[in-house]
Amino acid sequence: MPSPFSRTLRSLQSDGHRRWVFGLVPAVLLLLAWVAWFLTAQVSVYEVSGQARIEAEREVHPIQVPVDGRILAVHWRLGQEVKAGDVLVELESGEQRYLLEEERARGTALGGQVEALRRQIAAVRQALGEGRLGARAALAESEAHAAEATAAADLAEAEAGRIQKLREAGLLPEAEWLRARSQAEQRRAAAKALAGARDRAAYDAQAAESDRRAKLDELEGELALLEGQAATAGPAGRRLGRDLDLRLVRSPVDGRVGEIARVRIGSVMEQGDRLGVVVPRGGLRVVADFPPASAVGRIRPGQAALVRLTGFPATQYGILPATVSRVAGEAQDGTIRVELAARPGPRSRLPLQHGLPGTVEVEVDRLSPAVLVLRTVGKLLGRPVGTGA
Repeated sequence: MPSPFSRTLRSLQSDGHRRWVFGLVPAVLLLLAWVAWFLTAQVSVYEVSGQARIEAEREVHPIQVPVDGRILAVHWRLGQEVKAGDVLVELESGEQRYLLEEERARGTALGGQVEALRRQIAAVRQALGEGRLGARAALAESEAHAAEATAAADLAEAEAGRIQKLREAGLLPEAEWLRARSQAEQRRAAAKALAGARDRAAYDAQAAESDRRAKLDELEGELALLEGQAATAGPAGRRLGRDLDLRLVRSPVDGRVGEIARVRIGSVMEQGDRLGVVVPRGGLRVVADFPPASAVGRIRPGQAALVRLTGFPATQYGILPATVSRVAGEAQDGTIRVELAARPGPRSRLPLQHGLPGTVEVEVDRLSPAVLVLRTVGKLLGRPVGTGA
């Protein structure tokens, strides 16, 4: 039976060669595919920052204590929506309120006194004008009477002189001349009396006007003093009003309360102490800090990025897509600030809120695996001796 056995051996050898060839072909094809992928595929290269956070696009507004005082009431809570001007915290203001009421009452009283004094001054001025007109009329009347009496005296004296000449000529008796002279003397005396009365009337009118002017000057001096006091009362009241208003801590903008300090009613606060933060209404942005070597020349506006929020697992909540919008030109505190515009999907479960921390991965390049390997080898070979592998 040697012949059949030899044929069986040859058949077995032929089958072994075929299996080896059939096994080598897939391996070669797989190797060729891997080489093609290694040389032509594109792999994303990312720069990663662990110092990232979500911020409001508009600057947040810290709420600080404007003046020293004790907290009287708190009207805000974390996450509350507020409007500009809403009172957030009240400080004690009892003393300032009492001083303001006292100053307002003082200002009201001074205002009443000023008005009364102005009316009195107006009355004195009116009396001064009317007195001047009355004095002029009385003086004119006195002058008319004096002129009339002087004219009558002159006439009586002329008549007495004519009668004296007739007496000397023996035409009239002496008694007639004596009567005419007596009458002339009486008329002259009456004229002198009226002239004196005229002078006294002028003096009395001048004295009365001087008294009214002195009274007017006195009243105007008092008015100036009261107006000065009223003028100081106004600014003092406004100053107290501003100080009282400062004890009402108000929201500077429309927004949401993003932070509240741990303070209680009755806590004593000093000027400048931080009470909390109001986040203005508007969109949100992602801000990340990168080392200069990773950002300068590598991160540019328009590049795609991925944001992972700390505390929200990506397997459950997903990843937030973003796009680089701004890159700082200079380093600050040893890092480059990069701002990104978030692009959450319609089904995103991530709770986007101001202040949430996370990490940012920015796609800076797309290279083949071969180029990546060459770069890695080049970096390793380019290291100085003693720096490690």
